[in-house]
Amino acid sequence: MGKVTVIKTFAIPELIYPFTVFENPNLKICNNLTTEIFQFIWDNKPDKIKRDILYQKHEYGGRKLTKIENLINTVKAGWEKSK
Repeated sequence: MGKVTVIKTFAIPELIYPFTVFENPNLKICNNLTTEIFQFIWDNKPDKIKRDILYQKHEYGGRKLTKIENLINTVKAGWEKSK
């Protein structure tokens, strides 16, 4: 739970600016970011909990981890709205 908090506090905000300024990254970059996040969470060991569960709310046993694809879409949608 602590590593998810670290990711949500320090890593995700650092990604918001590049996603706002540059074009949408391709799928390979999103997959690489996701892989790096999960390697950090599990200390380069195999996942102990399914990734889909970590993305869910606390009530459903998840940790509310942010999906990179959803973050990109949210940032771009907010940018479109402000035009």
